[in-house]
Amino acid sequence: MVMRGPDVHPGVNYIVRGDTFRVRITDRTKFIWSGFRCLNPECNSGSEDEPYAGYRPDLNEVLPAPNFLPGLELKRQMRRNSIGELEEEWGVDLEGTITNLKGEDDRGRPLSEADPKAVIHNRWKWEHSNPEDYFPDHLEVICPHCGSPEIEDEYGNTYSTEVEDRLSTVDRDNNPKPGVIVERHLIDGDVAIFNRQPSLHRMSMMVHEIRVMSGKTFRFNLADCTPYNADFDGDEMNLHVIQSEEARAEAKILMRVQEHIITPRYGGSVIGGIHDHISGAYLLTHGDRILPKNLVLEILGAIGWDGDLPEEVQKNGTVGYRGTDVLGLIVPTGFKLQYTSRSGDEVNVSKGNVSGTIDKRGIGAEDGRLLDAVVQTHGSDAGAEFLNRMTKMTIAICTAMGFTTGIDDEDLPPEAIAEIAEINRRASDEVDAELAKFGKSGRGYEARPGRTPLETLEENILQILDQGKAESGEVAKNNLGDDNPAVMMAVSGARGSMDNLAMMAGSIGQPKVRGKRLERGYQDRVLAHFPRGVKGAQEKGFVSSSFKRGLEPTEFFMLSVSGRESLVDTAVRTSKSGYMQRRLINAMDDLKVSDDGMNSVRNTANRIIQFEYGEDGIDPTRSRKGSPFDIVQVLDDALGGED
Repeated sequence: MVMRGPDVHPGVNYIVRGDTFRVRITDRTKFIWSGFRCLNPECNSGSEDEPYAGYRPDLNEVLPAPNFLPGLELKRQMRRNSIGELEEEWGVDLEGTITNLKGEDDRGRPLSEADPKAVIHNRWKWEHSNPEDYFPDHLEVICPHCGSPEIEDEYGNTYSTEVEDRLSTVDRDNNPKPGVIVERHLIDGDVAIFNRQPSLHRMSMMVHEIRVMSGKTFRFNLADCTPYNADFDGDEMNLHVIQSEEARAEAKILMRVQEHIITPRYGGSVIGGIHDHISGAYLLTHGDRILPKNLVLEILGAIGWDGDLPEEVQKNGTVGYRGTDVLGLIVPTGFKLQYTSRSGDEVNVSKGNVSGTIDKRGIGAEDGRLLDAVVQTHGSDAGAEFLNRMTKMTIAICTAMGFTTGIDDEDLPPEAIAEIAEINRRASDEVDAELAKFGKSGRGYEARPGRTPLETLEENILQILDQGKAESGEVAKNNLGDDNPAVMMAVSGARGSMDNLAMMAGSIGQPKVRGKRLERGYQDRVLAHFPRGVKGAQEKGFVSSSFKRGLEPTEFFMLSVSGRESLVDTAVRTSKSGYMQRRLINAMDDLKVSDDGMNSVRNTANRIIQFEYGEDGIDPTRSRKGSPFDIVQVLDDALGGED
């Protein structure tokens, strides 16, 4: 402990032995506690009745038997006795001992591996490079006092007397010594707290199970991105490795990911399918799709399915399975669910049978009705199992069926492009007509109540331009088919919206700053590219181009102005909401829910703040979207329902 390893270690004041006995370290005992002990019962330092019988009386003066330290160098030194006379005695040559323990000679050159002076250093090197192997013969330690004589066991086998390494963390049977703190690497199955900042709610810190993988990056399930607000564009996260067994047990019970599928904010699932999960579920269930048998077997193989297969159906001479039946294999029984999907069709889930389109409203994070129902009726572990299978299945569907998007998904036929150009021209003409109607002073122009004529003019122009954008968007939507991957992603809720597609394929429309057309810039005009005093559509920033076609330089500048506003607004909103949250937390940090039968909220002075927690006493994480129970489910269970 004091002088081991490749470098010089500092001294310590005391050592706690395996039996928890605290031993003070002195100049004499530090060599004892950093060395070995011979286990030969006849190896001793001698006494008045029985003199020392070993081979090293000089060593016995400094390090009494059965203690020894390989590589310990001795020297003669003078010391005054009790009556003040100088006497010569053996002492420790500390510099020589340190160089031996470092495996070097007095010039700093490495000693040979067979040199007994460097045996400690070479044993240390061997343990690092061969942790599972026994020491070779030249690294075995022999007691210098008695020579570790050979003894014979009851079977006639002979072996040297054993020695004990006092600094070893294991005993002679290779078991950890009592009181030893074992430090190890993380292994599969350990639990650790994962966190992404800013920690805005309790789901920003959750307990995950460790799976050790190659590489130096954190990886976790895509379904867990939403509570962390994490994406994979350079986000940094923190891993807190829990040290004690009690803390690990507590964290597993309170903080595991599956315990936080339902958020306390609104009683719905905050963990769920995103992006490809939603696209895969939509591909599988939309339009009463029939999948070929080989494709279904590939998908079920991805989730390790070993149960029964759904009922076979035949279509156009091909044997296959309904997509809803395939998804129904992983949906638990015991609940009934009815809702309208984003596509507009009715979704029914009963006794594990699924009908209708499963999209973001079914399995999506923050919106998944099906996932909510599974967790609330079967518990968090069943919810996690369903989520795990569902994500694997939907990714496998995207892989097996092929699902991709590109810029050609926003291609429009020439007649659609011409129609959009005509809509934009007509909107621009209407704006010019409105400006002519207003005239120079606005006299005679009908103003809305509470508005000036100029404000009314600007509102009317915005209505005209927004109407034009909406019409061009409709043209784009009508010409992008339902089987278009970009449209499928927008309709299912996987990513984007039809408005985004309309801007990519149709026209972008009017950029706005604080809800109005662009006003600030040069004198009487936004840009020097336009005449002074003209307030037409293009002059005030109307963008008739689409992102696919590309923007004119003036259009690009105008759009960047409105983009700057949203960036600034986001930054300001973040800082204001952060400070507001901090003030609320500090104001309410002494509130607690009392166990008084009514779950009243009190402060540290025991004053009642709220007679019943939340005015209804309901824990949102155990509620049905805020209600204490699902009355329809209760009645179905009691009366048998429609089934």
